[in-house]
Amino acid sequence: MTKATPNTNGDSGHSAGCSTDLLHLLNAFENTSIDSEIERSQLISAATTFLARLQSPWETIRRHLVDSPAVQLSLKVCMDLELFQKWKDAGNGDKTAAELAQLTGCDEELLQRFLRHLAVEHLLAEVAPGTYAQTEFTFAMCTPHFGAWPQYMHETVLDTWKAMPKVLADRGYKNDSLTVIDGAFQVATHTTGQSIFDYFASHPGQAKTFNNAMTGYGAERCSWLDIFPSTNLLENVVEGPLLVDVGGNIGHDVEKFRKRHPDKASRLVLQDLPAVVGDAICGDQVQVMPHNFFEPQPVRHARAYYLHSVLHDWPDANALQILENLKPAMKHGYSKLLLNEIVVLDRISTSSPQVTSFDLAMMGLCAAQERTELMWRTLLGRAGFKVIKIWTSEAAVESIIEAEIV
Repeated sequence: MTKATPNTNGDSGHSAGCSTDLLHLLNAFENTSIDSEIERSQLISAATTFLARLQSPWETIRRHLVDSPAVQLSLKVCMDLELFQKWKDAGNGDKTAAELAQLTGCDEELLQRFLRHLAVEHLLAEVAPGTYAQTEFTFAMCTPHFGAWPQYMHETVLDTWKAMPKVLADRGYKNDSLTVIDGAFQVATHTTGQSIFDYFASHPGQAKTFNNAMTGYGAERCSWLDIFPSTNLLENVVEGPLLVDVGGNIGHDVEKFRKRHPDKASRLVLQDLPAVVGDAICGDQVQVMPHNFFEPQPVRHARAYYLHSVLHDWPDANALQILENLKPAMKHGYSKLLLNEIVVLDRISTSSPQVTSFDLAMMGLCAAQERTELMWRTLLGRAGFKVIKIWTSEAAVESIIEAEIV
């Protein structure tokens, strides 16, 4: 319960009325009333700020340190039971805990304890005591790309974060004490000498989970074409490759470009490791090319080389290698470098928590980081590039950094 603040204006009735009005407004609110992605983003930010002001210290501790980890646990168990998919296959109707237990082969009392927590967190709908309905969220868990997240967090990220405090303490709390092959992830997995990507190469199951999780993340983000005007690439363009998506996973971003400019499909290139591009989803005319970005770029004089969340996986030394492998292929005064990345704001409290949580994930998993604008300009300058413009949108956490060869 929040502590009442004395009202020096003697207007307690008005305060109570405002609180009642606010409760009615919140309870009546529907997602369908949001007009735009920008408005939705602003509402989430305002609601998060409001909740932080409203909660007591204990409620804040409980929300972050008890409730959220319990959600992770509950989701992992439900995903292991294939609960949401089996429920969907059975017709999606309202079901009791007993019916869901029979569907999954789980003890009813045990399952009920996880269902209750998901219901109290409004991830699962409670239509009557002990009876539940699926939600948009649980339907999303039935897709490989969203359903991979509980597994990815459980088997990769959480163990890394658990190891980090001791690793940092043992190494004197130095920001550069973690390396690509000797960091918190390596301590957690006993794989010193291997990068996380080396690890994935020898653990195909976890690699598939990671790729699915990253695909889900990429598919739901604000399109890069809503941040950067793709028509800019069509101005003064000459024959030859138009856009090379370097390290583009299975092709979500290049496919968005193809759909926006279908007549340019044959001039688009998707690059990633062979095991990744084998599952490419882009149109038939797009050239799918196995390529390791630590090797020289084989496609020369393209109008643009686009990298989405590639450099944030690597510390500066490795990021420089990637950029230096691109530079010789680029045509001075013509080719663009487009980096779709988070740019950490100086006033961080105005950012999404995704910015800082991803930064801590990159620290543990890759000895890498999310970078500030100054960091990006410095890194690109060292590689022989100059920043032309940083494109942003209120609807997007990430930005597009447009750069050219000096």
